[in-house]
Amino acid sequence: MDYTSLDKKEYQDITLLKLDNKHHLPFYIIKLTGDQFRKNLHRHEYVQIEYVSKGSVKHYINDNYFQLVQGDIFVIPPYVPHRFDADQNQESEIIELEFMPQYINEKFSPEENSEAFFDFAYLEPFLVSENKIKPRLNLSGKARDDVEGILNELIGEYKEMDDNFELMFKSFLLRLLILLAREYKKSETDIPAHDVLLDRHKENLIVAKDYIDKNYISDIKAEDAAKIAMMSSSYFRYLFKNLTNMTFTEYVNHLRIKKASDLLVEYYTDSVYDICFSSGFNNINYFNRAFKQQMGLSPTQYRKKVLRIK
Repeated sequence: MDYTSLDKKEYQDITLLKLDNKHHLPFYIIKLTGDQFRKNLHRHEYVQIEYVSKGSVKHYINDNYFQLVQGDIFVIPPYVPHRFDADQNQESEIIELEFMPQYINEKFSPEENSEAFFDFAYLEPFLVSENKIKPRLNLSGKARDDVEGILNELIGEYKEMDDNFELMFKSFLLRLLILLAREYKKSETDIPAHDVLLDRHKENLIVAKDYIDKNYISDIKAEDAAKIAMMSSSYFRYLFKNLTNMTFTEYVNHLRIKKASDLLVEYYTDSVYDICFSSGFNNINYFNRAFKQQMGLSPTQYRKKVLRIK
C-alpha cells in the first residue's frame, strides 16, 4: 500500500517522527502510561498500532475527538496528524507498536488477509474526516486475550533480543496482523461499536441511571453519576446518550419538568417560583424556558389548562 498520498502539503509544518529506537530496527514496541503519552500534534513515517490495555484514552485525529477504552485497538497510518491524551480520572495505559510498512510487505502482502488489514489502516483517516464510524476494533473474549498475548510476546522479544529475535518478532507481528484482519472482517457485519460498549457497561449505566432517577431534584452533576458508573465523565456522557437518546442535562431536565408538571397541579396554590425550586431547578427563567420547550406551554399556561379540564 502506498501511503505517500497521505503526506499532504498542509501537514508539512507538523512534526514528522521517525522510529524511536537505538537499535536501528524497522520496528519498535513500548508500553506507555498516561503521563508518557505524546500530547502534542504529530505524525510519523511508520504504521502505528495502539492498544488500550488499561483505562481510557482520548484520541484526536483530523480535528475530531474519540474516546478509546480498554480493549480498543487503533491503527494510525503514516503521515496522518494525531495526538493522544490520558483520561485524568483514571489510570491509563497503552501498548504502542510501530513498524515500517515495507518491513512486512514482502511476507504479508500476498496473503488474502493483507488487503483487509491495510484497508483497516489506510481508510481510517478518511472515514473519520467524513464523520463516519471509524474502523477501530473493540476486542473482547478470546480475540482480546489473543491480541494481548501476542503483544506481550512482542514486548518480551524486543526486550530480551535473544538469538533470531527479529525472525520471532516478525512471526508474532504477522500473526497479530492476520488476527486483526479477521476481526476487522467480522466487525463489518457485527453490531455497531457503541452497542458493544453499551452491552459491556450496561449494568453500571443502569445503576447510575437509578441514582439520577432518585436524586434529580438535588444539585446532581454528570461527574456524580460517572463516579457511580465507575468511568470518566466524558465517557459516561457518551454512553449515557446512547442508552437514553438524551444528554445528561436533557435527561435531568426531563425528570425535573415531569415533577414540576405534577406539582403545578397537586399544589395549585404554590407559586411557579416555588415549584421551580421544588422540582430541582435553581433559575426561574431557565425553568420557564425548559418547561415550555418540553411541554409546549409555560408553567402558568399548563396549570390553567389542566385545572380547567379537571
